[in-house]
Amino acid sequence: MSKYDELIPFIYENIGGAQNVISANHCATRLRLKLNDTSKFNEDKLKNNALIMGTVKRDNEVQLIIGPDVPEVYSLFSRKLEGVESSAQEGPKQNRSLKSYGTLIVDFISGTFVPVLPILVAAGLVSAVLNILVTFFGVSGESGTYTILNAVNNAGFYFLPVYIGYSAANKIGINGMMGMFLGAILVHSSIDGAEGLTFFNLSVPTMAYNTTTIPVIFGVLFMALLDKGADKVIPQSIKYFLKPLIVILITVPVTLILLGPLGNVVGGYIANGLGFLFDKMGWFSVGILGALTPLLVMTGTNQALFPLVFAMMGDYGYDAFVLPAMLAANVAVGAAALAISTQEKNTQKRSLALSAGITGVMGITEPAVFGVMINYKSAFAGIISGGAVGGILAGLVSLKQYAVVSPGIAAIPTYIPTDGSGLNSNFWLSILVVAVSVTVSFVVTVFLEKRSIQKQKLQKADEAIKILSPVQGTILPIEEVKDPMFSGKMMGDGLAIIPVEGKVISPIDGYVIMTTPTKHAIGLRGENGVEILIHIGIDTVNLNGEGYELLVGDNQYVHSGDPLIHFDIQGILDKGYDLTTPVIVTNFSEHETFAKTVQKEAGMKDYLFSVN
Repeated sequence: MSKYDELIPFIYENIGGAQNVISANHCATRLRLKLNDTSKFNEDKLKNNALIMGTVKRDNEVQLIIGPDVPEVYSLFSRKLEGVESSAQEGPKQNRSLKSYGTLIVDFISGTFVPVLPILVAAGLVSAVLNILVTFFGVSGESGTYTILNAVNNAGFYFLPVYIGYSAANKIGINGMMGMFLGAILVHSSIDGAEGLTFFNLSVPTMAYNTTTIPVIFGVLFMALLDKGADKVIPQSIKYFLKPLIVILITVPVTLILLGPLGNVVGGYIANGLGFLFDKMGWFSVGILGALTPLLVMTGTNQALFPLVFAMMGDYGYDAFVLPAMLAANVAVGAAALAISTQEKNTQKRSLALSAGITGVMGITEPAVFGVMINYKSAFAGIISGGAVGGILAGLVSLKQYAVVSPGIAAIPTYIPTDGSGLNSNFWLSILVVAVSVTVSFVVTVFLEKRSIQKQKLQKADEAIKILSPVQGTILPIEEVKDPMFSGKMMGDGLAIIPVEGKVISPIDGYVIMTTPTKHAIGLRGENGVEILIHIGIDTVNLNGEGYELLVGDNQYVHSGDPLIHFDIQGILDKGYDLTTPVIVTNFSEHETFAKTVQKEAGMKDYLFSVN
């Protein structure tokens, strides 16, 4: 039985049921759901579940941050979703603001690229493995091993328009296979890079479409317009074969003649924009992105940076901006979470920080961002500092990543050049960037967290109720009282005093909430709700009040220092009773006794312990 079996019905219960789900998918750490009615999304309950690290809501899409186990959760979630008809309906058109259009664009880009990332990660890591085999193990470039692994790497990037076409079409709500078909046409050998092509005497610009993303995205967007238009005009009886024919026959020439070259121009502008940013801000721009990346991850907009990555990869064969900045940011996130695990006293929180820290330095940061960063100001400051300093260093040394892999320690081999030159300075500089980012983030987080803990202790001490000694005598740990009810803390926690004077005073300002006919015990309630029991002697209930004089009554308000009880100390001792007097907090589950005196002797009104 999976630990997530009970999570799935909990999720459905708090999103309005399966009928409220329009679509579901996932990325490396997030379950992404589109809902028909987001008012049924119970964000508070969902994010308070221990198996859900956080939530993000954007228009009608909601994201549940699960962590690396999200594929298992998605699989279990999808089983219940199969066969359920969504209640989604097309509502009236809404007037969109500039901000909402920006959100829509980011959501489309993110939703298009996220499903493709596993392919690119696998292909990129295979490239790194291939570099290691050639550099360190003497694998020949003519061997079958090299040929196969090289094909795996090349296929991941060469056919990128095919993968992007499928993903973009799915995201926009048309047949994904048609988007894939358009991508395959673009990379076909008779079109990709072909010269002198015409279509009905219209010249087709020569373009290399392999490894590109923007031309096929533009083509799919145009295809979606045709698809929706065709649905309205083509009769249902012939739609099955006529619609795809018309859509593809119009989309392909328009894409080749107009949209593809336009996409290439846009891609060039993106690359030029990066070049301009480097020219104007240089290494500092990498530092800025390193500092901002965790915030982009938190909002889900980090995926929108991948078109920049592909533009750099297509023009230069490496990325010296986005991925190096993310390397510094990701390991800084992991390091901050690890730092919190060394300071956190709560076992569950420490375990969460430790596991999130390990996955963070490896390159998957959502668990640490949503489980640690947003809950600890010290971690937030450490992450921003580590990402900024590491990013600035990466910019200063022009660090380059040669494959599209989520940056982290696991991606270090992708900093080995792909030309077979082996471990050059770029590789060693990537390790230096990791070391600097981790060190800065860890040290800043620990320093600030220690200060925060100390500040909290001082604040607790200031806010705490000081319990003063109600009798004069020798202080005894509660565990040493010769009565298991007190020594086992069955009634509460506190201290005990062996009295040397037969007088009891009030240790706090508050009300008398309990007296006994035998007068040997009294209960008080302070203004913060803390309840104190003073029990004069062990088994002294058997004296039936002999030797005791009660000076106050039930519900009477008393001030600290007011006399409560007089007792005949010598007479009680002569009868063979132990006069050890426990002073305990009886509702200790509602309060915390966090500081006790270290003195051995107490005079009346001396500090005994504090209660929050």
